This record gives sequence, structure tokens and C-alpha cells, in this order.
Amino acid sequence: MSFLKADLSLVNKYMDEADALKEEIENSKTNVEITGTKYYVSAEGNDDNDGLTPETPWKTIEKVNKTMFSYGDGVFFRRGDSFRQTYSLEAKKGMTYSAYGEGPKPKLICSLDASDKSLWLETECENIYRYAEKLPGDTRDVGCIIFDGGKCWGIKIEERDNGERLDIGRVFNGLEWYDVTNAKFTDYRDLKNDLEYYHDFDSEYLYLYSINGNPGDRFESIELADKGHGIFLGCCIDTTIDNLEIYGSGSHGVAGHDMYNVTVQYCTFKWIGGSIQGRRAYGRDHGVRFGNAVESYGSSDNFVIHHCYASHVYDCCWTVQIFGPAIMRNIKMHDNLSEFCNTGLEVWQKNGLLTNMDLYHNYSRFNGYGWSHQRPFKDSNFYYGANGLARVSFGNHVRDNINLFCSVQSHYARATGKDHYNFHDNIYFMEKDKLIGGICEMPWSSEGNWPTSTPYDEKNVNELQSKGFEPGSIFYITEKEPFGKNMYTLCTEL
Repeated sequence: MSFLKADLSLVNKYMDEADALKEEIENSKTNVEITGTKYYVSAEGNDDNDGLTPETPWKTIEKVNKTMFSYGDGVFFRRGDSFRQTYSLEAKKGMTYSAYGEGPKPKLICSLDASDKSLWLETECENIYRYAEKLPGDTRDVGCIIFDGGKCWGIKIEERDNGERLDIGRVFNGLEWYDVTNAKFTDYRDLKNDLEYYHDFDSEYLYLYSINGNPGDRFESIELADKGHGIFLGCCIDTTIDNLEIYGSGSHGVAGHDMYNVTVQYCTFKWIGGSIQGRRAYGRDHGVRFGNAVESYGSSDNFVIHHCYASHVYDCCWTVQIFGPAIMRNIKMHDNLSEFCNTGLEVWQKNGLLTNMDLYHNYSRFNGYGWSHQRPFKDSNFYYGANGLARVSFGNHVRDNINLFCSVQSHYARATGKDHYNFHDNIYFMEKDKLIGGICEMPWSSEGNWPTSTPYDEKNVNELQSKGFEPGSIFYITEKEPFGKNMYTLCTEL
């Protein structure tokens, strides 16, 4: 049988495997080959140094960005150090970016430190504080506010053109649940619930609702994940990103377009995304938020993501995509772990070519249960063919992946037949009363289309597999809250 009940011992077996993978990734050693010159960067360095030895390192990412390198060179950041960056690290063609020394991965902090109480000014409204410095919305929009390292988080409020709030329903901020029933939203004065915030693009000020006084008194640390990428690759060739931690970027962790022979490996990504991509993008009546851990946008060849870990990513963790035609081939994503993100893996394009894609042995757990539950769509382990399908598609596999619970649906996939994305031999665990998601064999027609409300049950799993989808896959079901607590609260404990 392919649809089975699972007890906690079986669940914990795969949870232990995910924990072991996380430990392997977080404690990985540097093992990269450099054919050119090695450069070193340390929090105790000096940009006037030559950067050629661990004893004479540079200090800042700005220095790295301004330096002209040669093909085959490498930049190494000292382990255990943190580098708060004003601008994205701009990766170059033919380069390797990695770590040296002992200890935790070097941490590239993309967020603003807003911990000082003097940065939060009282307004005329009780419990509403204004951040002292202006942040232009189009370039510095705050995608997320992270309190005390992630023990709780801000809830971003957006307004529609008709003057109503975008998000209506039940919301969790890491401390408490509350229900949003009042649809009206004019400006910051309509903030009503603890840790809600509003970024006013017109005044360029950020407003935060805090029920227990000045946020700087209330929390030890406050990070504003404003708009920007952790590492920007542009159109990149022969580039490796290795053993770095990206923290608090309001856009993507690593982002590039048209990438060839690019590898992202043994990296960690935490609190990524949530900024507004466009105030009225795609014809919508509200701003569109975005943010992935690693994204290649456009054509790509030999693009690899492996042994990476992501937590609290607004949208997807590992993805290749394009809003139109492209040539994508030799895409590999394997041995990655995502947790408390919105979606684990995403692939989509329209028309073009997609071939020799192999997505295997990736673990995902608790997607949609963390901060990313603010996103209005997805909440799934997989999201494929969202905007259509490559007209030429063959040799692709989504296989041997382990998916441990998701807040909404096991996957939302289009074109999952053997001639397209070819899902097979995957394992799913879901609570009862959840969904499978939409399945469509040919997205450009109505044939084979399943509604997104397809229940996660034996009948629908059998029908799914009878049509050739997910052969060899096993779908496990558990009672609600198999760990004895609401899964949304787990993200504040793990």
C-alpha cells in the first residue's frame, strides 16, 4: 500500500535523519580548490591590508566588492566572525567564496540592528512606535522584523487599493495568536495587534505596535530585514558559494540569473525575504512580497545546490524559475534541508527547455508553520510548473525526498508525468485533514487538472498514482499534532 498510518516512532526516525543532516551541514569543513590567489577577510582585519594571508586580512564586504579579481581566485571569510553588510556581496565570475579557520560558519548579516531604544520614538497613538531613520520603501522595504534571534517576529501589514487590509484571518507572531477581523487599513494608526508593523512608502517611516513599551527596552535584539540580497551573482559562470551563513536579507539569500557552472553548497540561510517586490506588480491591488533562499532566475546549465540548510524563508528555499521561456538543463538539488519555510523546492518556466533535472534526497519539515505563514499561497513541500511548462521537457526526476509535515498541502505540482517532472519514490508525512494540492498533467489545458482542495486521503492518493503520478512514493498520515503540541509553536523551540 502507498497510503499508511504512521506512529510517532516512525516519524521520529525521519526527524532524526533530518537532524543529522542539519548537524552535518552546520559543522561542515572547508574543502574547495582554488587555482588562483586566496584573499582573506576577518572582523578584526583592515581594508588597508593586502588581504593575502590570514594575518593580513581585509575587514569589510565593501572592500571585497571593490576589488578586481582574476579567474580562479577565492575570498575566504573567517569562521566565527559576523559581517554586517550595507550592500549585497557581489559574486564574480570564476570565483569561490568560502570560509577559513575554525568554528561556526562566517555570518553575513544583511539586516539593520534596531536594538537601541533611542531608535524607537513614541507616536501620538498608544503602543505605536516609529523607527527614527527613514527607509525608502522601494529600496529598503522591511520584509521581516526578527526579535531576540527569532523567538518572535513582526507581522507585516499591507493595504489594498480599496483601503482594506490584505491579510484577514488567524495570525501567529511567535508569542500569541490573534484574529484579524477588521478589514480597514488607512495608515499606521490602524495597527492594532502586538508586533504588527507597517512600512509607509510615502513618508518612508516604519511603524511598530508594541504592547509592552519601547521595543528597545522590551527585546535584547531587534533586526530589520530590509530589501536586498545576501549574495548577488548576476549572470554568473564558474562560481562557488561555500560554507557561509546568510542572515536577515529582505529579498533572496543567494540570487542570480542565467547561471552556468554555479554551485551553492554547505551554506545556511535564516530569516530570508518578505520585502515587497513591486508595489502593484502583476496587476494586483497590493504589493507583492518575495524572497527565496537560493534562486536562479532565467536560463541555467549545471546549477547545483547541495547540503544547504534554510529556516524561516518567506517563499521558497531552492528554486530555478523564469516568468517566460528559458533553457534549463543539468539542474541538481540534493541533500538540502528546509524547515519552517513556506515551500521547499520550486521549479517553473513557460515554454523553453527543461532537461536533466534531478532533485533528490532533500528533506523538508514544518513548511508553512513558521513566520512564512503570512504568505497567502503555497505552504507546501513542492511547487512545480506554477506558470506553465517547458514545451520540451525530458530526463527530469523528483525522487527520494523526505517531506515531514506541511501546514496546507503535501505539494502543488503541474506536469508530474514521466515525460515532465517525473515525481517518484518520495515519502510524505501529513496530519489528517490536510491537502494533496493541485495536480495537472498538462498545464496549458484542462486535462488532468485537480483542484487545490484535494484531500490528503487514501482515495485520492490511489487515484493520483493510478494516473502515473508518484509511482513508488509512500504517503503517511498521522493524527493531528503528533508531537503533542501545535506545530506553529515548534518553530520557537527548535
